Amino acid sequence: MAIPLATTGTASFDQIAIVTGVVGLLYVALAVFLWRERTGRVTLVGRLADTIGRLDGVPRWAALSPYLHVVSLLSCAFGVWWDIAVHIDKGRDTGPFGTPAHYPIFFGILGVIVTGVLPIALAGKPLPARTIKLTKSWRIPCSAALILVCGTFALVGFPLDDTWHRLFGEDVTLWGPTHLLMIGGVVFSIFARLLAVAEVEQLLGTNKRRLFQEIASVGALLIAWDLFSTEFNYGVPQFPLILHPLLIAFGAAMAFTILRARRGPGVTFGALAIYLAVRGGIAWAVDQPLGEILGHFPLLIVEAILVEAVALALGNKNRFRLGLVAGALIGTVGVTAEYAWSQVWMPIAWPSSILPSALGFGLFVGAGAGLVGAWLATRYAEVAGEPRSTDVRSTRPLAIRRTHQYGAIGLVAVVGIIFFCVPRSAEPGVTATVSLERVATGAEPTAYVTVKLDPATAADDARWFEALAWQGGGRILHPMEKLADGTYRSTGALPMYGKWKSMIRLHTGQRDMVAMWVYAPEDAAIEKPAIQVSDGQTVEFVNEQQTLRREERTDVPRWMWNGGYALLGVVGLLEIAGIAWLVGRGARGGRLRAAHLAAGERERETA
Repeated sequence: MAIPLATTGTASFDQIAIVTGVVGLLYVALAVFLWRERTGRVTLVGRLADTIGRLDGVPRWAALSPYLHVVSLLSCAFGVWWDIAVHIDKGRDTGPFGTPAHYPIFFGILGVIVTGVLPIALAGKPLPARTIKLTKSWRIPCSAALILVCGTFALVGFPLDDTWHRLFGEDVTLWGPTHLLMIGGVVFSIFARLLAVAEVEQLLGTNKRRLFQEIASVGALLIAWDLFSTEFNYGVPQFPLILHPLLIAFGAAMAFTILRARRGPGVTFGALAIYLAVRGGIAWAVDQPLGEILGHFPLLIVEAILVEAVALALGNKNRFRLGLVAGALIGTVGVTAEYAWSQVWMPIAWPSSILPSALGFGLFVGAGAGLVGAWLATRYAEVAGEPRSTDVRSTRPLAIRRTHQYGAIGLVAVVGIIFFCVPRSAEPGVTATVSLERVATGAEPTAYVTVKLDPATAADDARWFEALAWQGGGRILHPMEKLADGTYRSTGALPMYGKWKSMIRLHTGQRDMVAMWVYAPEDAAIEKPAIQVSDGQTVEFVNEQQTLRREERTDVPRWMWNGGYALLGVVGLLEIAGIAWLVGRGARGGRLRAAHLAAGERERETA
C-alpha cells in the first residue's frame, strides 16, 4: 500500500531549505569566528568572553559556555515537552517545523553546538593538564570536544527524522530512534558540562559559584532524564509500565550519586530544588499559557533523602559503596515512594501487581546506576585534582582499573535490564462485546463504553485497563471500572466524532499490550477508513501499535525496523564511549598534574 509521503509528517522543500539555510549560516558564522580568534583578530564574542571571565574569575574559554548551555538546555526541554503535548492533543505534524514547538528544540540544539565551539575557538592558557591537540599550537579542553560531539549527534537527528518518516510513516512516539537520538545528544551534553566544571576546578579550585554550577548541572540532568519518561508522565505510554519506575530509579541514583559522592551534606537538595522548580514551571507553561495537556512528573524527594542519609551514615570517602547502597535503596524504597505518588497524581496509577517486578528490577537498576554515578564522580574528582582522589593508593593502576570495572558492571546491569523490559508483545484471543451508553448525540456524540471480555479473566491483574481518547484536541483518560466478572465500564464518556481516536487499552503481564478501537476518523492521507463500534458489536483486541501508531507503514520489512534501532544502538554506544574516553582522558591529566604538584611541594619542604 503506497502512502502519500507529503501528508504524513515529512518535510516539504521549503522547510528543508529553511533548515539547511539556518544551519549553513550558523556554520559559516562559526567558521569565521574560529578563523578570526585563531589568527589573533578581535571579535565581539572574544571581548565578551574576556569580560565575563574577569568577572567570574575563569579562563576566557570557560566564560560563556555555562550560560549559553543552560539556556540551550531549557529551550530543548521546553520544546520537547511542548511538542509531545501537541502530538498527544492534535496528532501528527507536517514536517520539521510543522508545529511551533519544534523551533525551541531546533535552536536549543544549535545552542548546544555553539556551546562546544566557543571554548574551542577561545582555547588558550591556562588549560587543563590533558587536552586534545588540533594543531601544534592549538589544544582544546576535553569537555568542549564532548559537548560538540553530543550536539552534532542531536542535530543529525533532524534530517534523519524526516528520512525515517518517509521510510516508515510517522511514529507518534517519543521512543522513535531519531527522537531518542536528538534527546540523547542533548542529555549526554550535561556530562560534558560537569566535565568542564571539573576542568576549571583543576586550574582555579572550587568556590561557591562553581559549586552552584555543579549543583545546577545535576539538577539539569534530573530534568533532562525525565524526558525519557514523558509518555508515562502524559498518560500515553507506548512501552511496558515496568519501564517507568526503572527509568526513575536510573536517573535519580546516577545523578544524586554524582553530586553527593563529591560534595558535602545537603547538596542533593539543591539539585532537587532546581529540578522541581524548572520541571514544574515547564509543566505549568505548557498546560496554562499554551493550553496543552498537563505533564506530570516524579517528585524524587525520597530519593534525595536516601542519598543524603546513606552519605551521612557511611560517608562519601568510598564513592562506590555510597553509590551501591544508595542506588539499591532508591531502586526499592524510592520506587515504593514513587508508587505511592503515582496513586496521588500520575495519570496512570501503578497497580500493586507491578511492585514485585519493579522492586526486583529496581534493586539492580538503582545499584547499577549508583555505580555509574560513582564512576563519574571519581573521574570528575580526578579531573579536578581533588587530593583524596589523587593520593598514592587511589592512583595505582590496579585501583584505577577496579573503578573502571565497577562502573562497567553498573552500566551493563542497567542497560541490560532496561532493554530486557523494552520489548512488547500482543497475545491474540481477547475479544469484547461492546455496549454504548450515549451521553451526547448529534454532531458530537459521546458515550460510556461497557465491555464484556472473553475470556472473562483477560483483565485480571492488569497493569492498566483504560479508555483513552487523544489527538482530537486533547487527551481523555478513564480507567475501566469492574462491574462483574469480565464486565467493565469506562468511568467517563469517550468522544466518537471529529479527529478523536478513541480506544480501550489493556496491558497485562510483563509486556503484553493490546487495544480495541471504539472510534477513529477516516484518514485519507494514509488510506485508513473510519472506524465506529456499534452497540452490541463484538470487537477483537489487536496489537496496541495498530491503534496508537495508525500512521506507521505496515508494508516495511522487519529488517528495516531492526536496522533503524540497531543504528540508534550504535550511535548510543559511540556517545557512551565518547563520554568514557574523554572523561577518562581528563581524569588521567588531573592525576598527573596533581602528582606533579605534590612532588613540587615535597621538594620545597626538603629544600
